[in-house]
Amino acid sequence: MAVTVAGTGSPGVLVVGRDAAFCRRLSAQLRTLARRLPMHLLPPVVGADQARRAEPAPAVVLLDLGLPDAQGYALARAWERSGPRLVLFPPSLDSLPQARQRYAADLLVPPIRIDHLEQALRRALGTGDTSDALVAQGPDGTVAVPVDEVLYLRADGKYVSLRTRQGEFLTDRALADLSRAFPERFIQAHRNALVARSAIAGARLVTPELTGGDADPYWELLLHGVPDRIAVARRRWPQVRRCLPAPFLASEAI
Repeated sequence: MAVTVAGTGSPGVLVVGRDAAFCRRLSAQLRTLARRLPMHLLPPVVGADQARRAEPAPAVVLLDLGLPDAQGYALARAWERSGPRLVLFPPSLDSLPQARQRYAADLLVPPIRIDHLEQALRRALGTGDTSDALVAQGPDGTVAVPVDEVLYLRADGKYVSLRTRQGEFLTDRALADLSRAFPERFIQAHRNALVARSAIAGARLVTPELTGGDADPYWELLLHGVPDRIAVARRRWPQVRRCLPAPFLASEAI
């Protein structure tokens, strides 16, 4: 349950930064978002010591993991199970693997886009993603793609492609972040691909006879509405198989 601030009725949101400049930049974005999100901004604090003494207790903490002497990670460990919901800010892309070991509503790597910050806050506050849509680039510029229209997502370099029945779009949100944000919507078929459970029409076993090569057999998913096929990693097949339509499950022998 979200912790509300006495006299406001809204969840308290606290920024914890390594310096005053970080707190000012993030607080300015939060003031804009506070006009349409149910939250009460608490005075930002610099450093771990002030964070531990912060009153009143916040419902959500936006925590800079770049605090000196790894204090950001120490705070995350202390708060992640029984404390506030966390939105973590790794200091660099190189620190993402370590940051992903922590339990958090979202990870955001500076510089922070306000639409990404809003999505992270909605998850932390329990209000869902912004209109359940993903900000992406299409032929006509920036668009909001409804999540329930996305058939699959595939990592492509530093971008992730979103496939709908209408076409393909690109977002700079990481595949791992999208997997955490929509665990009920998508299943991971491969390390570089998420597939909408509702989009799965069936599966086909790809054998060397079909490919003309000598690779080991593997399964690929057939999708509703598009001819695209998504290869399934061998270690993920047991989980993916459970998402197949019932008629296929009844006839499949493996």
